[in-house]
Amino acid sequence: MSVDVLITGAAGFVGRALLDRLRSQGRNVAGCDLRGDEHRLDVTRDADVLALLERLRPKRVVHAAALVDDRVPRAQMVAVNVGGTEAMTRAAAQVGVKRFVHVSSIAALGYAPRSPADEHSPLQPGTGGAYFDSKAISERNVRALRGAMEVVVVRPGDVFGPGSEPWVTRPVAMMRTGQPVLIGDGRGLIAHTWIDNLVDGLELALDHPGAAGQVLTITDGVHDTTYRDYFARLARAANVALPPWSLPVGLALKAARLGEVAGRFLGRPPSLTEGAIRYVTRRSTYSIEAATRLGWSPQIGLTDAMDQLRRALA
Repeated sequence: MSVDVLITGAAGFVGRALLDRLRSQGRNVAGCDLRGDEHRLDVTRDADVLALLERLRPKRVVHAAALVDDRVPRAQMVAVNVGGTEAMTRAAAQVGVKRFVHVSSIAALGYAPRSPADEHSPLQPGTGGAYFDSKAISERNVRALRGAMEVVVVRPGDVFGPGSEPWVTRPVAMMRTGQPVLIGDGRGLIAHTWIDNLVDGLELALDHPGAAGQVLTITDGVHDTTYRDYFARLARAANVALPPWSLPVGLALKAARLGEVAGRFLGRPPSLTEGAIRYVTRRSTYSIEAATRLGWSPQIGLTDAMDQLRRALA
């Protein structure tokens, strides 16, 4: 048995969207996930990873499996995001995968990289934030494999769409109960990335000959959308009220630090982390030029995306 594309994390938000797109085109694609019902796989188990790849013999792998919740304990985050990526790349090289597409994140560049951040910006594996560090380390390790097989790194921005936990589901739930979603008056800049624009970019990474060896940042290409603007649009799309108040940055940071300490003591995740606050108050911008040089461009703008989201949430 041989498949054209294997997608890890196929039950997740990004992996499922890519799987559905490729299947709609009639491509020979398989998905695996710890929660999946097609090919169940724990990417941290080396023997299981190798066994699956030996059975499916994929020509290309899209590695989208990752923990994205920065409230997860660091050891667990590193085990999945770093260890799982290492297990996948080892097995992929061993079975002769032609191209390995690694779904990284702009978070690999830290809380507030110098603008405009691009493929030459330094990775930041020492921020202290488990998610940010794990994405930087895993991307660094994948990029070191160039030569063993074709490697493409895709760095999505803040990916939203129906079912996006951090940028749709969770903030809408907070707004429904009157909880504030704005920090620092919402002046930070969001690198919003509509899910269909990202899937277009992942297709490019899979198939374009010129993508081999590249690091491609995929966002909607808009550099001036504040979190206040984004959440106001999201509130209208979800037919909820945007809570008018905002948490001052200093107060939010203190509350997050206390919450993280209490969370470790009580054995439960904090509601807010210091890393998340630093991230949503940044003013960094990200260049998509590397992807546009290969012919990709974002096809759906923020207004049209919010219209689609409104219909999905109705």
